[in-house]
Amino acid sequence: MRLRMKLKKAILCASVVFLASFAQAASSEAAVSLEELPAACKNARSEFRPIDRDDVQQSKAGLIEALSRLDRRLELAGSNGEDWRKYLRWDALQAELRGDQPDKALLGSIHARYCAGYEGLDLVWFLDVQRALHNYIAMLRAVDNPNIRAGFEAIIDRLAASMKTYVAKPTTEDALVISESVRWLEGAHQCPALVRAIQGHFVRPNLFVEISAEVVAAGLDEGVDDTMPIRDYILGTDIHGTAHTVGRTHAELWPDPKFGVIDALFFGVTESDNVGYHGGITIFSRSTTNLAARKRIWIDAGGLSSYPAVSKAETSISFNDIQSRRGRRLIERMAWRKAGKQQSLAECIASQHAEEKLNKRIDQQAVEPLERANRQYVEKYQRPFTERKLFPRRLDFSTTPSALMIIGLQAGESKLAAPDEPPSVMEGAEMSLRIHESTINNLVFDALAGRTVYEEKVQQAAADLLGELPEKMKGDEDGQPWAITFAPRQPISVTFADQRLTITLRGVKYYKGDDAHPAMNVSAVYKIEKSPKGFKLVRQGDIVVLPPDFIPGGGRTIDARRTVIRKLLEIRFEKVFEPEFLAEGFEPSGKWKALGRMMPIQMDCQNGWLTIAWKRAAR
Repeated sequence: MRLRMKLKKAILCASVVFLASFAQAASSEAAVSLEELPAACKNARSEFRPIDRDDVQQSKAGLIEALSRLDRRLELAGSNGEDWRKYLRWDALQAELRGDQPDKALLGSIHARYCAGYEGLDLVWFLDVQRALHNYIAMLRAVDNPNIRAGFEAIIDRLAASMKTYVAKPTTEDALVISESVRWLEGAHQCPALVRAIQGHFVRPNLFVEISAEVVAAGLDEGVDDTMPIRDYILGTDIHGTAHTVGRTHAELWPDPKFGVIDALFFGVTESDNVGYHGGITIFSRSTTNLAARKRIWIDAGGLSSYPAVSKAETSISFNDIQSRRGRRLIERMAWRKAGKQQSLAECIASQHAEEKLNKRIDQQAVEPLERANRQYVEKYQRPFTERKLFPRRLDFSTTPSALMIIGLQAGESKLAAPDEPPSVMEGAEMSLRIHESTINNLVFDALAGRTVYEEKVQQAAADLLGELPEKMKGDEDGQPWAITFAPRQPISVTFADQRLTITLRGVKYYKGDDAHPAMNVSAVYKIEKSPKGFKLVRQGDIVVLPPDFIPGGGRTIDARRTVIRKLLEIRFEKVFEPEFLAEGFEPSGKWKALGRMMPIQMDCQNGWLTIAWKRAAR
């Protein structure tokens, strides 16, 4: 008994200590305010933790697990999978993992193959191995390395400097430095409290979409007017007839904080002229059924789903005539009396049958559109984005009675997202988009960094998405295709500030036909201006094409080789970055065409956020 009591006290004390430690840690992290983050970064210099053998083993275990997933994927690829194994030097890597003294140089050369940028290496199975192998090599180099502390302190100093300027005024360059530093700290198992504090302040949702209930409902609002034969069996009577249904379907949003919930509602009336056969009696009747039905559809990051339809029907029956097929009046009088007594029960059964038929019909009609919508969503967005680790970390749907809302967080691999809340939307807007520059920068980083992109692939993707290839994306008249190897750091970046959009494309190598050309950065700046029909983006000056290391006015000149590619890029990108882009609204397609033209009523570009709001044009 005493031993049991002591054990309980020990467990209680341990629990109290653990909770107190947890509360203290949480309190200390929460206590790091935004203004205190730069100082917290500086103070982290003293938090260095030496890398030991356990860190190496942990990173090795992560690599083995990633290789196991890739192995299963390559098995499915047959001979193509074997070709990948040869290219990736699969057996050599396995041998190094079995040994006690792995060859870091060999591991580095294998890692370079995963980073080569070839098509296919951007799939999640290869990416997981690439990143796990990078971390394993880093741990091997760090363990027992006397210089690792100096490297840690250099990263902390760089982080503190970028954090100071970023807190004062966020920029894409500082965001990238902070993201790279956080990624290094996470990989090296350093300063976990600081990492969580940084992410708590700067990894906020960076995409907001809002669609009013009226706009959502417009695509589901349609009249119903159809005629169809009916067959029923009620109280021993075989009934035949023709039913005419008139009604309307519309939609309402159901409040839900975790899903987008849409109720498709139907209200209508069915009238039918019927002939019933019961023994030797023929019954002529007319029925009127009031119908109400609900089909609930809910939306989340996985797609669209629905609950079975539910309905309510109320049928009233009037008997027009009852005839004996043998002409016996007595039988007819008895049948009239029986019909009167059973009328209420017959109406109740008819109502139940009408509900069952309506539910079945609604569910059947909903199957194909829902399957088609889900198929398009999965095939064009969810699967390709997930397979390339591009799917948002967070994609939340919710509804209120007045709007459907989507909130996204695009921030993979320790990247920063929005540092603040989105700006407000103009009153009266029926659709709105608020997107932070980090959404685009993070997405294109993960999709394009270090990769070679071929013009024909881009053209095919654009044609598949838009239905046809835009004129400005067609190839040059000389027929020689382009290709770009994007920079491994900031391949494309955008900034949204002071009513200006700046876009910069960074290529480390350009290909025109069989010719390779050196690195160039291509930039364009657009200013948002109000126009009589909406808004327009006006390019500020010419497209700027310069080598990455060239500083205008610095006294250096551009050599002949770079001048050639510079002129070629100016001509090519003049088609892409046109002098003006008009933003004069759009015409919804499909069932939403009835909305008419959606006109922009707001277009703002401030503090890293681009806000666009639309409203239906007045008729």
